[in-house]
Amino acid sequence: GYWRIAGIGPWSVYPTSAPPLTCLYHGKPACYQVRLAMAKSGSMVMELIEYLSGDSIHGDFIASGREGVEHLGVYVPDLDEALVPYQEMGIGILQRADGMGVSRDGRYAYLDTEPIFGTILELIQSSTLPAQPERIYPENYQLGRKEMIK
Repeated sequence: GYWRIAGIGPWSVYPTSAPPLTCLYHGKPACYQVRLAMAKSGSMVMELIEYLSGDSIHGDFIASGREGVEHLGVYVPDLDEALVPYQEMGIGILQRADGMGVSRDGRYAYLDTEPIFGTILELIQSSTLPAQPERIYPENYQLGRKEMIK
């Protein structure tokens, strides 16, 4: 619908799981599988997540019976540094993972901000060498190197 109705896309589709990511879910090692579809719309990046299995905030969201916007993500240059003010305010980390991208230096953390903002805040440290998508939607769209989601 986003492509056909709103013209948002093309969508880069990525399988994502832990492992190979190293994930902590509520502070404990966890395994999960999701499929991500990402597209740029102006300066904003949209991400659709299909929960497949395992322990993650995405499974919690589906199990709660909710649909729609689960979280908002913000790109940060250094995840550890960006987490400091939230931790100083006592805001917990719901889930975090390391090892994104080909270079495995990408990381993210989902913060327990729903009571404050009405949604979960995700901090994302991009990989220096992002993974190539598994596929592009629509399939006939020719994606140039400059348009890849980083």
